[in-house]
Amino acid sequence: MMFGALASAALAASAAASATGPAVSDAPWQDVVLALHNRERAAVSSPPLRWSADLARDAARWAQRLAASGVLQHDSANRSEGENLWMGTRGAYRVEDMVAGWAGEKALLRRMRSWQDGVHRVGHYTQMIWSGTTAVGCGLAQGRSFEVLVCRYDPPGNVWNQSPYRARTAVAIRP
Repeated sequence: MMFGALASAALAASAAASATGPAVSDAPWQDVVLALHNRERAAVSSPPLRWSADLARDAARWAQRLAASGVLQHDSANRSEGENLWMGTRGAYRVEDMVAGWAGEKALLRRMRSWQDGVHRVGHYTQMIWSGTTAVGCGLAQGRSFEVLVCRYDPPGNVWNQSPYRARTAVAIRP
């Protein structure tokens, strides 16, 4: 599947449908974002995520607020969902580029003893691949100068003193 062409077409169509950004119910856009997440998860044996319309609605609301303000900050009222944020120049990036920014943190994680040693540098990636997370929903909004992508996750990852990876169970070998 060519993510670039599909995402670009989906974004163009959905941006035309909404002055505040792509509609969260646009299936091709959802499919691209979900596939990008699940590709990263498969690489570390985390189970695939499912798309959540509820999370997407929450993410879209926050993305619209951030795009309007031009300030990138986590939603302090959000206490129950994981959250990844991305902001860049309006129209200059594809969805693949946005998500790749988070996924690229895996290179830093490989050099760390623990994700907790640099959560501010690898926390987007660990949230993406967190094995206990089962659902994602994202929203994309455009402000005057900026475009903002917000993804929300349930249950949230980056739980202190836990591993982002699936626990491996030992198999006893009988003679």
